[in-house]
Amino acid sequence: MTNQTPNFYALLIGINFYFPHRLPEGNYYKNLRGCVQDINHVETYLKDTFNLTPDQIIKLTATASDNPDQPQERPELLPTYENIVAKFKELTAKAQPQDRVYIHYSGHGGRAKTIFESLKGFGALDEALVPTDIGQPNSRYLRDLEFAKLLEEMVAKELVVTLVLDSCHSGGATREMSGDDRIRGEGFIDMTLRPTDSLVAPLQELAQNWQASTENSRNITVVNGLLPEPKGYTLIAACQDQEFAYEKVFEGTERNGVLTYYLLKALREYGTEIPVKDLYDRISNLVHNDFKRQTPMLIGEINRSFLGSKSVVANRNAPVMKVDITKNRVQIQMGESSGLKKGAEFDIFRFGTRKNEDSEQRIATVKVVELGASDCWAEVTQLFGFRTINNKLAEGMIEIGSPTVSLSPGLKQIRKVRVLLPDPLPQISGVNVEMLPDILKAKKEQVEGHRWIEFCSEDEKDENVDYFVSLNSEGEYWILEENKELVKNLLFPIKVDEPEATKRLINRLIHIARYESILELDNEDASADFNVNGKLKVEVIKSVKRQEVVLNADGQVPVLESGEKITLRMHNESKQVLNISALMLQADLGIVKFYPKSLGGEPVDPESSKDYTFHMDLPENYQEGVDVIKVFATVDATNFELLELPPLDQPRPGIGDKNPTTALGELLSAVVDEDNPQRNIRVVTDASEEWTTEKVEVVVKKSVV
Repeated sequence: MTNQTPNFYALLIGINFYFPHRLPEGNYYKNLRGCVQDINHVETYLKDTFNLTPDQIIKLTATASDNPDQPQERPELLPTYENIVAKFKELTAKAQPQDRVYIHYSGHGGRAKTIFESLKGFGALDEALVPTDIGQPNSRYLRDLEFAKLLEEMVAKELVVTLVLDSCHSGGATREMSGDDRIRGEGFIDMTLRPTDSLVAPLQELAQNWQASTENSRNITVVNGLLPEPKGYTLIAACQDQEFAYEKVFEGTERNGVLTYYLLKALREYGTEIPVKDLYDRISNLVHNDFKRQTPMLIGEINRSFLGSKSVVANRNAPVMKVDITKNRVQIQMGESSGLKKGAEFDIFRFGTRKNEDSEQRIATVKVVELGASDCWAEVTQLFGFRTINNKLAEGMIEIGSPTVSLSPGLKQIRKVRVLLPDPLPQISGVNVEMLPDILKAKKEQVEGHRWIEFCSEDEKDENVDYFVSLNSEGEYWILEENKELVKNLLFPIKVDEPEATKRLINRLIHIARYESILELDNEDASADFNVNGKLKVEVIKSVKRQEVVLNADGQVPVLESGEKITLRMHNESKQVLNISALMLQADLGIVKFYPKSLGGEPVDPESSKDYTFHMDLPENYQEGVDVIKVFATVDATNFELLELPPLDQPRPGIGDKNPTTALGELLSAVVDEDNPQRNIRVVTDASEEWTTEKVEVVVKKSVV
């Protein structure tokens, strides 16, 4: 047991018992069986780990009793609406800035007719946590605007907040539950007329807070609209929208929430200082392996330890999802939609490894043999530090959530380059212009990531060339596209006689090759009726005189002023839920995943759309540029942050640095197999039915004052 932790508080809410009452159309919230047990186990863990005193833990539970109409607990200890709000406010008042606050909720999530019609519109719904007494006609939900306000008050007081929701929070998620009593959620919408006042804050204040929160996060909400995008706190939710939160008997006869069980198990194994991203990589895959229809979400502040006080840099490497000992292989959370190909190789490191160059932590090398849209299976080719026969896996060698680092992308996305010297040759002091082709070739071999480009032989035809390098009359390097037009958006020329000019030029060519490989990433398979490919439609919309105008209709290229507000409308035209992510390929040749900021993907219902409003901007020193909005839709959420690139001429992770920090940096800078050279300008897939992508070009101009 550790010394008492004076700056730690917990609010624990678990609801097994729901007061019986038939809602309109005969609906009701059924009792659950594992929520109170979750809370009791969390309480025991916190007491044992932090030696917390009774006044540091606030617990509200509702436990079924022999009386079907009454729970075991006294009224003041029940998680009613009034008690929940009061305890949130009590904890916020008690805790001091920088104190740690842990909130754990196990129970039902629900949807009800909104009481904020002036804000949300006629017929809109409120997402909510469901108190134990909601079966009483005059009882109230803890609605989305109220929940967001309670958390905002904690963040405003500079509390370090961690929130775990072990419940379903999508009404749509429960449509197919078919009476499965392992699921925490109901599929109906409660249309009961209920009190419209709030104990959290005046309705106008709640609405203002919600508008400010969603406006700042550009209208992103998470957990099916229950909360704005978290800012200032960390949230782990049991499942994605349209999924289920399950209970299960793990030990003996007691049920527990699957998320809570694996969360506590991991904390006992790895301690409270485990980075939250490492913790999530482990428990999310353990949960998903148990129940295919449950994929936990990690959102908000992730650059810190889970229940500790340390700030850490989140590990963005793709984790191990499963281990199949019988087939000597592992499943990795990276697939075709991130540009991966069969034959790609990864190193696997011990769970919790922070530095990829630490060879003592390396467990195995694996090679991709089976490829999906968002994940892959890779066979073990070598094990390190284990005595085995033929590098065969055994139980416990590789843990779920272990980080992986790519060694090769499985294909060579090589761009061919030709040097075209002008005739007559310019005279440049201190530079042997005639020898520049040989100088550039020699310099290329010294630059990390140089295998992304190769210089053509003299007999290579121009039609096979991707980039041409030439000189202008000012003695500056030009980089030309295959059509011999200047590469767009290259503002700052490199003079031949500048220090490190040849190295800078090679780095630009490598950067452009990587940028264009992501720009051209595509899925050309449309062979099956149930294929999601081609089922994503992207529109760029502008409001003109209160009317929506689609700017990219019929293939038009929108022309916008810097700072102008637009809406990106992403349509899911398929028959299943798709996870939507969007990259901005910027004028400065940087790539940023801008939507959604904190999630692997934003779930969008079948035949539905998602809007995202933002402002178009130009990088510094640009008067005009071309941005490309590239939107991905995948059946399973995946990490498109792996495709990010810094602007041109800035150090590239995995290229300019000795210690790459992202899996994509490793992937794109890797030393490829020289014995099997491949070259593929356009990165396509062969037969994936689980992802698709669309892109829209936008011209952005500096506004004229």
